[in-house]
Amino acid sequence: MINDAGVRPIIFSVNCWIATVLSLLIAFNLDLKSPSWAMTTVYLTSQPLSGVMRAKAFYRVIGTFIGGVAMVAIVPNLVNAPELTTLAIILWVALCVFVSLLDRTPRSYMFVLSGYTAALIGFPSVLAPGTVFDTAVSRVEEITIGVVCAAVVHSLIFPKTALSAFEQRLRKAIADARHWIAEGLTKVPTPQTEMERRRIAVDITELHALGTSLRFDTSPQRPDMRMIRAFDRNMVALLPLLSAIEDRLTVLRSVGPLDAELSRVLADVYGWVQSETSGDGQRASELRAACSGVAPAVGPQASWADLVTVNLTVRLIELIDSWQACLDFATYLTEPARAPSEQLRAAAAQIGPKAMHTDPGIALLSALAAAVAMSICAFFWIATAWPEGSGAISFAAVACTLFASLDDPTPNIRNISTLLALCIPLVIVYQFFVLPAIDGFVLLSAVLGLVLIPAGIMMAIPAYAPIGSALALGFTIEMSLQTRYTADLAAILNSNSAFVLGGVAALVVTRLMRVIGTQASARRLIRATYRDLADLSDGRLPVARGEWASRQLDRVALLLYRQPRFERRPQHHEFVDALEDLRLGVNIIETRSVATEMSARAQQAFTAMFAGLAAHFRALARGRVSRLGDELLSKIDLGIDDVAAYAGSAEINLAAIIGLRRTLYPDAPPYRPMQTPDPASVRSEQSQTASMPGWESVP
Repeated sequence: MINDAGVRPIIFSVNCWIATVLSLLIAFNLDLKSPSWAMTTVYLTSQPLSGVMRAKAFYRVIGTFIGGVAMVAIVPNLVNAPELTTLAIILWVALCVFVSLLDRTPRSYMFVLSGYTAALIGFPSVLAPGTVFDTAVSRVEEITIGVVCAAVVHSLIFPKTALSAFEQRLRKAIADARHWIAEGLTKVPTPQTEMERRRIAVDITELHALGTSLRFDTSPQRPDMRMIRAFDRNMVALLPLLSAIEDRLTVLRSVGPLDAELSRVLADVYGWVQSETSGDGQRASELRAACSGVAPAVGPQASWADLVTVNLTVRLIELIDSWQACLDFATYLTEPARAPSEQLRAAAAQIGPKAMHTDPGIALLSALAAAVAMSICAFFWIATAWPEGSGAISFAAVACTLFASLDDPTPNIRNISTLLALCIPLVIVYQFFVLPAIDGFVLLSAVLGLVLIPAGIMMAIPAYAPIGSALALGFTIEMSLQTRYTADLAAILNSNSAFVLGGVAALVVTRLMRVIGTQASARRLIRATYRDLADLSDGRLPVARGEWASRQLDRVALLLYRQPRFERRPQHHEFVDALEDLRLGVNIIETRSVATEMSARAQQAFTAMFAGLAAHFRALARGRVSRLGDELLSKIDLGIDDVAAYAGSAEINLAAIIGLRRTLYPDAPPYRPMQTPDPASVRSEQSQTASMPGWESVP
């Protein structure tokens, strides 16, 4: 295990142990009420990357303070009604669970902490409300000590910075992107290459997650977060562009060999992408001009091959622009000490926050499951008058809150509940045989390391992290070290069995109410995509192209390992390709923008087309099989007729609506003009139409 992981897990574990010893020493000297919570906090906060750890520490302190303030506000005001006090705390924890799942940034940890810290402070104070303030202050002090000790030790002793991990991931993402762009320009995509390409979505998501932690990192020079978001946005743009280019090349090759000039341009773009010096802006400008030069002139009677070629050249230009931007941003991100150019700063200033997928339904279900688990423990506590029953409610809150973001939290809850039970004999051995035999703080630190160092090593190895975390948390919680040695077997069994009972209640309730499974989770993601596509079609979701691409790429990353089978088209039984939905959304956004600039007659035709699209996707979102009929295809072809009729004079880009046809009807016969507009009528309608922007003006 150690040989495979290297020396970093050992360094991480030793740092955790040193931080634990330091937090205990400070807590003992300050004569705090529960020094063990400082120990536990070290292991709850510690992360292998210093920036991620410090971000977690920052939000942990804020969340702890908010939870403490909430309990100081709630408990005294309901002092005469313990049942209402318990209900109010349960509702507060459930609210925190709900909000934490709607925020998929590191900031969500703040809501997690404000929830279960409130449970740890509030439930023990229900029957002794006069102690709530002292308990809250003590808990904030203990947790703050643990957080500060963990942050200091991990930042000073052989830290592994988030910036180093970010740069490593950045280099890998650029290399992978260079490889699959080059392959996409020269090879026919296979299911295997499609699956490998989706992994770039995971790389981009991880880059964004690491980027959000960089402002807390120990590195002296850190890139601007806006620059990271701009790089992320341009990497996002590459995926639908490349899949569209591959599709158009497939169409053109199916009708014959590619035009010699077009083949030359493709070869030039391929060589530029493969070159390590492809960051040359002058060469990118030359390639853009070459792509424009091979685009055929189109009119009302343009052939399908010419229209597809126009679409291809437009997407090639976009690909060149996005790849050049990626290289420019990557150069800055690897050398953040160097000031970015004015062009990069201007591009970054236009980028909003990353759009991410959220599921309010699952968030509500998770909050309800936490409330039910706590309510069951509370009922048992009240019915049995068990003195340690509050510990069961508190730990049920911790278990339901910590793992709420997982599709199936039960394995983690089961691990920690099992190790809590297994730690009881270990704690008894320590309390009655080990601790009485030692004399002094140095020996105490050494004997604690016998358990905590192996647990910390497992925490740093992903395959063993759940077991290592459960062991470290179970041991530190159940040891419940105090400033003065006291060993009471009944108290140990009572308090620790309460934790186990709370974990079992959380496990059972979560299993019955909250587990949705990989396939169900994937299906919810897919249906959310269909709802968004329907809203894009009928104009209810007025998002910009970049925002849609960012949100949908986040779904691609979430779907990557779920691999759901879903029957979009009855004649195709295949894995859902969320990248296709990404491209489809982009085409809908661009086509709607084009439609607003058309004549009144053409706008009516586009309105009917979008209404058909919206109805199709709403049916899919409700779980019904919806066939794409010939009627919708005819409406799209009429739209192509209208756009082609104005393309020469108004410079309206055909790429969007052609892409819409190819994405929705990849197996349909080639487009043929369905109407021949009267030239006089065209000139009359053109005179009433203002100058119309190309695709570059689409927000």
